[in-house]
Amino acid sequence: MNSYIRAELRRTGGFTDRSLRVVLDSATLPLDQARELRRLVEELDLTRVGAEIGATCRADLTRYELAVENGGRHWRATVCEPTVPRELRPLLRFLTSAARAPLPG
Repeated sequence: MNSYIRAELRRTGGFTDRSLRVVLDSATLPLDQARELRRLVEELDLTRVGAEIGATCRADLTRYELAVENGGRHWRATVCEPTVPRELRPLLRFLTSAARAPLPG
């Protein structure tokens, strides 16, 4: 594996307030999941995506607080529906599904 990746997602708000929190670490994930996390993060231009984020989050909107560490570089942003950048959605889906997955064993 090339670089260490850690991603943390907190989802709050929305009409039903389906809150969740997940932290994924490429060093502790199964190999296939670590590869997918790495692919999703490395395909993003986080600097450009971050520059596009600017909408104010209202209390009734689903809010995503995302933090990514990629090889020692840190990125953090808060985005809300419906203005989540298109490029960020695959990573958010991956993290959300990981939060819902049953624990192994």
